[in-house]
Amino acid sequence: MQEYLFPIKIAILTFPFLAFLFTFPFAIFQYKKHGYINKFRTFILYSFLLYLLVAYYLVILPLPHVRDVKSLQSPDTKYFNLIPFKFVSNIIKETGVNIKAPSTYKYLLTERAFLQVAFNAILLTPLGIYLRYYFKKNIKQTLVITFLVSLFFEITQLTALYGIYNAPYRIFDVDDLFLNTFGGYLGYIIAPAFTFFLPNMNELDKVNPEELRVGYFRRLLAFLIDIFIVGLIPNGNDNILLDAVIYFVYFILIVYFTNGRTIGKWLTSVSVKGQQDKLRFKEVLVRYGILYFIIFGSNKYLYIIYGQYNGTDIGYGGVIIFMIQFVLNILIAIHIFLCVLKKSRFFYEKISKTRLVISRK
Repeated sequence: MQEYLFPIKIAILTFPFLAFLFTFPFAIFQYKKHGYINKFRTFILYSFLLYLLVAYYLVILPLPHVRDVKSLQSPDTKYFNLIPFKFVSNIIKETGVNIKAPSTYKYLLTERAFLQVAFNAILLTPLGIYLRYYFKKNIKQTLVITFLVSLFFEITQLTALYGIYNAPYRIFDVDDLFLNTFGGYLGYIIAPAFTFFLPNMNELDKVNPEELRVGYFRRLLAFLIDIFIVGLIPNGNDNILLDAVIYFVYFILIVYFTNGRTIGKWLTSVSVKGQQDKLRFKEVLVRYGILYFIIFGSNKYLYIIYGQYNGTDIGYGGVIIFMIQFVLNILIAIHIFLCVLKKSRFFYEKISKTRLVISRK
């Protein structure tokens, strides 16, 4: 039992890191396809991700302690089994079960050969359930996908984890392909019993995303994408003038000419909305002038200037400016906290009379 519990523990420990990496592309895909993120769909997909991680770790773990696996094996070690249904003869040979005596069948539950077969049969059973319920695959598609996943596992073993080790530490077994695929088929058949009380995936998105408000995670994701893109543009080693030009072009001119979109906003299906259908230049200028030139810009430029003095010889005037900026940042942070708490618009949105809306055009 410990050999199965160990991979599960490792999967649970590594899942948060993988989930974090998965979050951003998943969010972008959901925003582009559905216009919003459904909490139940998120739960199903993250549970699916955890299941795949557990299944993969069950196949490859525990790992050998050395790369030179071949030196630990006998010269006649076999790395594959191409004889179909060999597991049947293994069970008969290794167990004390008498086919003609049903009373002996109970001993199967304690025999390694049978438990190994049962494990391979149920390993991809959840995959069949997911494929039918969430991904809406038919029986043929489920069998093909399950077989390919099983083949991926077997190739991973045959190639010694794709060359990391100098010899396979687990064998390629044709029986595993059959048992795994059968498990996927079994999952497809029993899926209705597991999903009877779950929402119908076809009815999950009967909402109008454009009537929903733009959430703060969505705002943050669009902002991070835009900042990342702007950060890729060389700015001449913190050239203040060039920096201002880049921000003006990206966050003001582009937003104005695209009627409220940047790359980050396009990927998250949101746009800036003014008082009319067409954004006015003044609205964009005020909104992002306050946000990027007054708030972010002043902080960045003060940081550059303060860094040039290395914290010394900055003078009383510089200290006063620094303290004023610090107090303003505290006030802005309190303002953001209250806006998030009350779900109200930020001050630069109210001043510019703009807001973010969901737009999938």
